[in-house]
Amino acid sequence: MRTHAWLLFMVFCLALSCSCKSSQENPAQQPVTIEKQPDTLTVAVVGDIMMGNTFPHDRLPAEDGKHIFDDVRDILKGATVTCGNLEGTIATSGKPRKNLNSPMAFMFMMPPRYTQHLLDAGFDFVGLANNHIYDFFDEAMTQTEENLEKAGIGYAGARDPKGQHAHQEFCTKLFITPNGDSLLVGFSAFGHEDYSLRTRDTATVRRIVKTLKDEKGCDLVILSFHGGKEGSGARHLPYGSENFYGDERGFLRDFAHFAIDCGADIIYGHGPHVVRAVELYKDRFIAYSLGNFCTAGMGVQGLTGYAPLVTIRIDKAGKFIDGKIHSFLQQTMKGPKTDPKNLVAKEIATLTKEDIKDSRLSIAEDGTIKRNNSGN
Repeated sequence: MRTHAWLLFMVFCLALSCSCKSSQENPAQQPVTIEKQPDTLTVAVVGDIMMGNTFPHDRLPAEDGKHIFDDVRDILKGATVTCGNLEGTIATSGKPRKNLNSPMAFMFMMPPRYTQHLLDAGFDFVGLANNHIYDFFDEAMTQTEENLEKAGIGYAGARDPKGQHAHQEFCTKLFITPNGDSLLVGFSAFGHEDYSLRTRDTATVRRIVKTLKDEKGCDLVILSFHGGKEGSGARHLPYGSENFYGDERGFLRDFAHFAIDCGADIIYGHGPHVVRAVELYKDRFIAYSLGNFCTAGMGVQGLTGYAPLVTIRIDKAGKFIDGKIHSFLQQTMKGPKTDPKNLVAKEIATLTKEDIKDSRLSIAEDGTIKRNNSGN
């Protein structure tokens, strides 16, 4: 018994010695304080979305549009927040507003089941302040809002010009940042028609941004706008007002700067059906036109087929850190497809150099956006 006890004692001492030695030789086993990295998030923004048309007859993508976002889905879903512009209605009925005999009477109605395509692609918000949301008067506009509401996709920007029905001016959504913190984001959208919130209505712009920041307590505010001339000749961003076929389509530089002065953090535009310059103003990112992103059989040729997807990395205060222009080209009824030549990013880089004086952004050939630490 005495020998047995002595052997147990020796084994215990040997084990204790090995344990102490192991702790000294392997510092990784010691408690380590991990410093929490600064929290950042990624926002993805795109331009016009019209996934197909049922008016006056069905013109829908193959397999009912199941694959139209295949090339972009991973990027869209990989962002913390994903936004676009819904260029048309999601509805089943409504009286046509335009003259059916006119060759320019473009009217868009998507089937309600297509809200699932938006949801599956990761969209959190779509702006409704554009010149096609009222193609079938208030009936289809209201149905559009109802269908988006059912899908859990945020929306804002439409209004009844007759003042008979109320529509949503803004919305808020709660997100979780990569570090696990909660973040309340406010959204709104502005256009140039009397059936949308208007970029020229500075009192309303100020009121909505202040309401989102001060009353709703939003950490970030993201605004969409629809404006500017249309077509391949509308690539450049002018100073002052833009007019197209008798429509006054906004002072877009002024609008974007004013909205940021009021407290907005990201501004993304569309409307010209071509891409335009990007700008950094007071550390906040502006895209003046993201063109057509997924417009089925409309505007898929040449410059109107350029379909950028821009991801912007910002801090929790909304300040720009860096970004990326992901280049895609539309194919008829197939949605945006990867652009291996990065033509889209190169076009935006060229326009930014030409149209933004003393730009604080540099854009590489692969679309990477960085601060150049110069300019105002």
